[in-house]
Amino acid sequence: MPNDNTAVWMSPPPPIAVLKAMNVVMTPLLASPLGRRIGGVMLLEFRGRRTGRTIKIPANFNDVDGVPMAFTARPWRFNFEGGAPVTVTHRGRAHKTIGTLVPMTPEGMAVAVRKSLDTGGSAQRMGIKTQVKGHKPSVEELAEIGPALGTSVIRFDFTP
Repeated sequence: MPNDNTAVWMSPPPPIAVLKAMNVVMTPLLASPLGRRIGGVMLLEFRGRRTGRTIKIPANFNDVDGVPMAFTARPWRFNFEGGAPVTVTHRGRAHKTIGTLVPMTPEGMAVAVRKSLDTGGSAQRMGIKTQVKGHKPSVEELAEIGPALGTSVIRFDFTP
């Protein structure tokens, strides 16, 4: 937990083993008819830029000004530099589209996160914690977290 002057902070991510176990469960679930009931998560299927192998990754679904986005600091994001084909399965529907890695300043990232939260995004799934239950962090508070929010998003070219 941060010091008394900090109202908003990022919680540490779950251990890699936990994330891998969650991915093993979520990947087939999101691709199944039951995936229609899961709105906050999407399944990304794309080819690795170096290996050429098919990669399937569950990711949080973030709506920013009507544009689907994934916020991640994981290395797989680099597959989308310059744009890359991807199949995004969201709410049981598969969308063949292009994903593009978009670098962001901490302030730009804070604005994107705030917009996602305003359209139903989950602060908990993003790892955002607040001292006061129910507090809605401002863009300024989110910008103070800085690089912990990440420095890029993946933008997808489809309408959910």
